[in-house]
Amino acid sequence: MAAVAAVAIVLAVVLGGKSSKPEATSTQALALQPVNDAGPAPFSPSVAKTAATPTPTPSAPSGSAGVSSGTGTASTVQGSAVGLYGGSEHLSSCDVAQLSAYLTAHPDKGRAWAGVEGIPQSSIPSYLKSLTPVVLRVDTRVTNHGFSNGAATSFQSVLQSGTAVLIDAHGLPKARCACGNPLSPPVQTSTPPSYTGTAWSSYRPSNVVIVEPAVVQITVIVLYDPTHGTWFNRPIGSHGGSDHKVPPPSPTPSTSTSGSRPSTSSSGSSGSSGSSAPSTSASSPSSTPPSTPPSTAPVTPTPTVSSPATEAPSSSSSESAAPLTGAPTNSSSATGPVLLTLTPARNTTP
Repeated sequence: MAAVAAVAIVLAVVLGGKSSKPEATSTQALALQPVNDAGPAPFSPSVAKTAATPTPTPSAPSGSAGVSSGTGTASTVQGSAVGLYGGSEHLSSCDVAQLSAYLTAHPDKGRAWAGVEGIPQSSIPSYLKSLTPVVLRVDTRVTNHGFSNGAATSFQSVLQSGTAVLIDAHGLPKARCACGNPLSPPVQTSTPPSYTGTAWSSYRPSNVVIVEPAVVQITVIVLYDPTHGTWFNRPIGSHGGSDHKVPPPSPTPSTSTSGSRPSTSSSGSSGSSGSSAPSTSASSPSSTPPSTPPSTAPVTPTPTVSSPATEAPSSSSSESAAPLTGAPTNSSSATGPVLLTLTPARNTTP
């Protein structure tokens, strides 16, 4: 009996030690959300002011900072990146006043919405006015939120390029116009995700970006107008009335070392080919455009998607594939706008 008791004590200690270790991370569900898909339990009816149009999804550029996304590699990019976002000059992509009125008229939803954003419910109107309507130019990972049973729900999703969103003064997507949902940064796991929703034909896990907050607050963001093929400045917190054209920005050279992943220029700034350079902060840095354009030949991998969604290609865009100039980079090493060229991926089924 004594021997049995001793064995029981040893087993209890061993099993107890094992149970104290953290369990393996479970598989994360990742919802693929095409441009006009409101998703589950939206906060509000669509407040998008223009019919959103899918745009060609670019491949992740060289010089990007890679982070694991289970299958493939996502790229981090600062919210101040020149050309990360687009829009139509003098036209807001989102009816901010309508969303504000809806959340005010539905206090239960307003309470949950404010809780996700971390603001007092009474501050919703002023907070929304401080956000800037833009359009995503790259497939973007976010934590999305719906409203169910009187509370906010959360789920991980990829928003398709062409989706209208509202961004804050650090360039982070904070709300989605097609559903009124509040947005926050994505949650990363080390295991391959499972996919839900409908994939678009150009979707590749390696082409997805994760937006990180700009090091300094942005005062003006540089946007690309795909309809007219022009660039324009939009002051943060404005909704199109203060837009004005600017010359196309010049690319920032990237540097790399043999056998290592390329990194972006440490200057973290980009110049303009015209007399007025786009500004993203009160003390906007400037740089001299390089005499020769950098080599930005992308490598487009063919990732293997674990449990892919049944793919239903969206209608192709009639817009011309203008040069995309997002800026995947480490936010810790950049202090201003960065410019890199993104090359559109082939529109083929993965």
